[in-house]
Amino acid sequence: MEPSQKLHVLLTNDDGHRAPGIRALHRALKRAGYKVSMVAPSSEQSATSMGVTSRRNLELQQLTNDSWHLDGQPVDTVLVAIRHLLEDNPPDLVVSGINFGPNVGTALYMSGTIGAAIMASLNGIPAIAVSAGMRFDEVGTEFPSTHEILEPAAEFICSIVDELRASVGKSGRLLPSNVMLNVNYPALPRDQIKGILQPEISAGHIIDLAYRRCDETGHVIPRFAAGVDPDKPHREDGDVRAHMEGYITISAVKPRWNPPARQARKLRKRLGKLDRGFHNF
Repeated sequence: MEPSQKLHVLLTNDDGHRAPGIRALHRALKRAGYKVSMVAPSSEQSATSMGVTSRRNLELQQLTNDSWHLDGQPVDTVLVAIRHLLEDNPPDLVVSGINFGPNVGTALYMSGTIGAAIMASLNGIPAIAVSAGMRFDEVGTEFPSTHEILEPAAEFICSIVDELRASVGKSGRLLPSNVMLNVNYPALPRDQIKGILQPEISAGHIIDLAYRRCDETGHVIPRFAAGVDPDKPHREDGDVRAHMEGYITISAVKPRWNPPARQARKLRKRLGKLDRGFHNF
């Protein structure tokens, strides 16, 4: 796109259209002069990954001329936006967030925030997912430190977008094809943030799911729990470690379904007898 062209940003999340994170992003992007459309879930849709709704109708309600909420999952909001609502005026960029809680490491596989960004990327639209950190010592509270960083995190996303626009090459694309950015902003005052890193995605995780069974009903009750020891971040690597140590992280993510060639060759060799034996059944 041309540098002088007004950027059209589609905004979504998995916390719902009333969540403070998406509202902070909306304000910041509008202040930065971007054209902003919002299509967000009607209610919280955390941990929905790339789920879509296909067995019922979706209720769509318009809030303003350029804002809607949809009774569906985050991926639904992206698809309804680009294939229906904004079909004649498609976005140049999708921003998903600000998620209330970090999305680093293996949490990416469960996150609706990430799922929405990946779906945009797979449909040829550059995408950024952004999440705000939490402090373990604030468990049992409303996480005041997370609320306090939503505005700074939103402003930081605007800085990323500005930098991407300023560095667009001949392709005119904000990001390489099918590559999205995953940004995590720690729950710290600016003067305590150690810096900005661009790590790979970790094989670890900060937040995990735990389950217990209710003796009275027999129901299994899920709950979020700490996935790592916050006092031992050195045991992790990549974006998990960087986030726990107080860095803003920006990680490039590209969905890849095929394993590295060497691994694929070894697996094909191990399973090769199946094809030869199939015709002897």
